[in-house]
Amino acid sequence: MKKLFLFFLFCCFWRQLLCQNMALQNGDLLFQIGRSSDLTDAISASTATDERYNYTHVGIVCIEHDSIFVIEATPPCVSKTPLSVFLNNSAFVNEKPLVAVARLNRHTQRLVDLTAIVKKAHLYLGQPYDYIYSPNNEAYYCSELVYLCYCTKKHNKPIFKTIPMTFKNKNNDFSHWIEHFAFYNAPIPEGEQGTNPQQLSRSKKIQVVFRFFD
Repeated sequence: MKKLFLFFLFCCFWRQLLCQNMALQNGDLLFQIGRSSDLTDAISASTATDERYNYTHVGIVCIEHDSIFVIEATPPCVSKTPLSVFLNNSAFVNEKPLVAVARLNRHTQRLVDLTAIVKKAHLYLGQPYDYIYSPNNEAYYCSELVYLCYCTKKHNKPIFKTIPMTFKNKNNDFSHWIEHFAFYNAPIPEGEQGTNPQQLSRSKKIQVVFRFFD
């Protein structure tokens, strides 16, 4: 009964999306506020801004015939997830998933080949999730996957910027991350160049075209 109800909700969300002429497109980005967990709470604490929404995850829309998937780097590996499952993995408010749809602006779209970007994302499927957020291994975290895939078609340069990563919370301590990195026997990569979903969501290269929770 619960599954049937959730399916009904997703049908309503999708109908609303179509009615507003905001149907998802190949290569759109889905910014998600994930359900509360030790990992998502730590990400939120380290990347929070003064903005209203603090996104903890991001995935790439992949449309195949009449089916919509999200290519995402999430534990345990990079995977291609049905849209309904991706939405259901979100935090909810008023029975609506906290997910925003972002699209490259017109100028940036001229610089890239979105079909090639989605094909490139497929090459990472099955690769392990990067629990230690390192740019120098063959594992990937969500915004790192986006950074690597969204490149210009002429020079193959990433369109998004990296920033010095921080794992400190508002109290200027590492909190959960100390135990996290100790478990993986790795140093905290404080100050190393990287990305995070909240940072990417603020990029001038994209614009939010729809929010499932509005």
